[in-house]
Amino acid sequence: MLSYTSINQDIVSKIADILKGENIPVWFDSNGDMKTDMYESLANGVENAVAVCCFLTSNYEQSLSCQSELQYAQKRQKPIIPCMLTSATAWKPSDWLEQITRGLVFVDFHNVSESNIDYKVIDLINGIEEQITATSHQQIQPIEEPSYLLELIKWHYKQNSRIERLMNPAESFPIEESYINLAIVDSKEQQAKEKNLHDANQHETIMEIFEDIYGVKTPINVKDIFNTCKEFGKKVLVFGRAGIGKSTFCRYVSHQWAKSALWPEYNLVVLISLRSLTENRYSPLSSGKSYSLVDIVAKECFSHDLSEEDTSLLRKQLNKRTVLWLLDGYDEIVQNVPSHLQRVFEQLLNTPHQIVTSRPYFNTLSRSVRVEIVGFTDGNISKYVEVFFNQLRDKFLNALFEGQKVLKFLRLNPRIWGIAHIPVNLELICSIWSETDWSETTNLTMTTLYENMTIWLCRRYLARKSTSIQISRMEVYEKCRPELTFLETLAFEGMTSNTIILRKELLQKVMHDIGCLSDIYSDALHIGILKSFDNGPTGNLIQLEKHHYFVHLSFQEFFAARHLVRLLNSTTREIAIKFIETHKYDKRLQQVFIFASGLLIQSDNTQSIQTFWDTIFGNPHDLAGIRHIQLVTVCLDETQCDRTVPHCSQSISLLLNWIRFAFSRNNFKPQETIAMTINSCSKIQNLPEVQIEFASLLTEAKQHTLHIATFIGKLNITDPHNQLLETLLLQLQHNDAKIRAMACYPLAMMGEKVATSQVIDRLAVALGDQNEWVRTNACSAIAAMGEKAATSQVIDRLVVALGDQHYNVRENASSAQIARA
Repeated sequence: MLSYTSINQDIVSKIADILKGENIPVWFDSNGDMKTDMYESLANGVENAVAVCCFLTSNYEQSLSCQSELQYAQKRQKPIIPCMLTSATAWKPSDWLEQITRGLVFVDFHNVSESNIDYKVIDLINGIEEQITATSHQQIQPIEEPSYLLELIKWHYKQNSRIERLMNPAESFPIEESYINLAIVDSKEQQAKEKNLHDANQHETIMEIFEDIYGVKTPINVKDIFNTCKEFGKKVLVFGRAGIGKSTFCRYVSHQWAKSALWPEYNLVVLISLRSLTENRYSPLSSGKSYSLVDIVAKECFSHDLSEEDTSLLRKQLNKRTVLWLLDGYDEIVQNVPSHLQRVFEQLLNTPHQIVTSRPYFNTLSRSVRVEIVGFTDGNISKYVEVFFNQLRDKFLNALFEGQKVLKFLRLNPRIWGIAHIPVNLELICSIWSETDWSETTNLTMTTLYENMTIWLCRRYLARKSTSIQISRMEVYEKCRPELTFLETLAFEGMTSNTIILRKELLQKVMHDIGCLSDIYSDALHIGILKSFDNGPTGNLIQLEKHHYFVHLSFQEFFAARHLVRLLNSTTREIAIKFIETHKYDKRLQQVFIFASGLLIQSDNTQSIQTFWDTIFGNPHDLAGIRHIQLVTVCLDETQCDRTVPHCSQSISLLLNWIRFAFSRNNFKPQETIAMTINSCSKIQNLPEVQIEFASLLTEAKQHTLHIATFIGKLNITDPHNQLLETLLLQLQHNDAKIRAMACYPLAMMGEKVATSQVIDRLAVALGDQNEWVRTNACSAIAAMGEKAATSQVIDRLVVALGDQHYNVRENASSAQIARA
C-alpha cells in the first residue's frame, strides 16, 4: 500500500507504475488523502497489505487521513517503509509521525528525477524486502481481529472538528474552542443538608454556605465526569437548557476521544443523535423483525452499507464492555418514539456505559449521576468574544476593538450579560453587532435579541436576492412576509403537535393551509432558520419530500410565538385563546408564552395584550398554583415589568405571597422553585416590592434568618433597595455569629453595587469581629467591592487581618488586598 497526500500524487503515481512493472501488486488510491470515506484505505488497503510505504512531507503529518492509515498499519503490525519527499535538513517528522517512524530506515526520494527514479524505486523495493524479513523474525504480539470499523468512526469524529456559525454556516471555528462547563446537580443527601442548614453549628458548614453550597453545583472537568459513578456501569445524565451546548458537548468529547485525549478505557465511543430515530429514516421492517443496536450504529456512523463480514465485526465490537454510548437529545424523542423503534430505543437506554443529554423538563430517567451544562462562565464569554472578533480581522480593520466594545456593552447591561452565558445567544449577539446600533439598545430581552436576529437574517436573505437592504425594519418584514408566515405557521404547528422533526406531511399541510407555493417554501429555506433533515442543498422540489427542523428549538419557539401573536391580532383570535387555555401550564411551551409576552408589549396592540393576559389569568387554573405563578412571573419579566401590563399588580402580589408562604414556613420545595424562577429573570428581583418582602422576612421570620440571607445572596440583584441594604447591615450586629457571617454573603454577591460609605464602614467593623468566620466573610465582601472599598480604615483592618491566626482570614484578606490594588 502507498500512503501519500494528494499534492504529491504525480511522483507517487510514477512510483506505483514502476512497482507494477516489477510485478509487485500495489494498492494505490488516486484520491490520496482527499477522501470522503476511509473505508477502502483501511479495510482493503491496510488490511491486505504486506507492507505500507508512506511518502512523508509536512503536509502528510497534518493529514488526518494519512494519520489514520499509518496508525492503523502500525496497530495491525504491518511493516512500514518511510519515504522522504522533503530534505531531512528542511523538515523532520514530529509528534505522532515521529513516534511511528522512529528507528526505521528512510528511503530518500526528495531529489528524485526522471533519470534516477528507477534507481530510487529499487532502493524502495530493497527496503520493503528488508522490512518484511525483519518483521518476520521479530517476536510480535498476537494480532487481534480487524478493527478498521472503529478507526473509521474515529476518523469521522476527527474530521468533524469544526462548528459552523449559526448565523453564517460558511464560517466555522475549531471544536476545541467551545468551552464546556459542567456542574454536579443536587443529590437527595445534599438537599436534606440544605433543609437543615439553618440548624448547623459547624463553622465549616457556614463557610461552605458562603461559597455557595446552596447551589450544590461543584464544577468538574469533562474527563472526570465518571468519577462519581459507583456502579459498574457508568451512566450519566447531562442536563442543559436549549442552546446551552449539549450537542456541542457530545461532539467535543467524541472528538477528544478520537484524538486519544479522553477516556482511553473505552475502545469505542458511539455518538447517536436520538432525533434521527424517525419513521422516515427507519421504515418499519417486515413482520417479526426489529431493528438492533448494530442496525442503528451502521446507519448513523457509516456513510456506506456494511457487508455481512463488516456487520459481524461491528456486532463483536458492540458486545464488548468497553463501549461508551453518547445519546444526544433524549427530550426530543422520548414522547415521539415510533412504535417499531421502541425496543431498540430501550436497548440504547439500557447500554452499560452511556451519557444521555436532555433538556431538564423531560427527564424520566433514573440515573445516579446527573450533571448540568451551565453554559459559558464569565471568563468564557470574554474568551469567546475575543476569538470571534479575531476571526473577523480580514473583514473589519478594528475587529479587536469592536470585540472590546461588545464586552463593555455586555458588562454594562446585566440582562444581556445573563443571556450571553448561553452559547447560541452569545453567537447571535456577536454576529449582529456590526449590523445594529447597540448603543441605543439598553434593555435587551430574549425577544429583542431574536427580533434583531430575524431582521439580520432577512436582510442577508434579501441581499442575496439582489434586493436593496437600505430599507426600514417594517419594510424588511413586509418583503419577507410570505416566507416568515410560512415559518411561523410551521413552527406553531410543530409546537402544538410536540414535534421537533417536522415531517414532510406537516410541511405540505402548512403549505396547503396558507396557500403557500413551492417557491415560497424554497425561499424560506434560504433565510437560514429551517433545514432539511439530511442537511442537503435547498431550493429544489426534492426538498419537499424530506423532513425538516429549525436550526435550534429556541427559533421554533420564537416563530411559534410570532404566529400566536398574529392570531391574537386577527379575527381568528379565538384559536389563540383556545391554545393559551389548553397549553399555558405546559412547561414545554413556557418559552413560547415568554416570547409572546415580549412581542405583544412591543406591538402596542392594547386589545391583544389585554386578551393575552386575561386568558393567562382566566380558567382553567393550576390547582397547585405554582405553575401559574411561574408563568406570570417570567412573562411579566419579559415585558421588563411594565406597569401598564394588565394584571401586573396581581402578578407581583401572587409572587410576594408565594415567597412569604415558602420562607415563613421554611418550605423547601417551593423555595427551590422560587429560586429557579427568579434567577431566570432580570427585572423581577430588582422590583422594590420583592426586595422589601425579603427585607421584612429577615426581621420577621427570625428562626429562618440564616436561610433567607443565603437565598438573597443567590439572587442576581443589580439595583439593591435601601430597605434591603439597611436590613442586611442590621444582621451584621446580630448576636448570632452565624447570622453575622452569613449577612456578608449577599453583600459580597452585590459587590460594587452596594459599595457605599455606610456599607463599607459596617464591613470594616466586621473585620474586627471576634468570630473568625465573620472576619473571613467580611474580607470576601470587601474584595468583591474592589477599589471602592479602599478606605483608610479598611486598609488598616486588612493589614491586621493578614496576620490573623486563622488561615481562612489571612487568605481572604490577601484576596481583598489584591482586589483593591
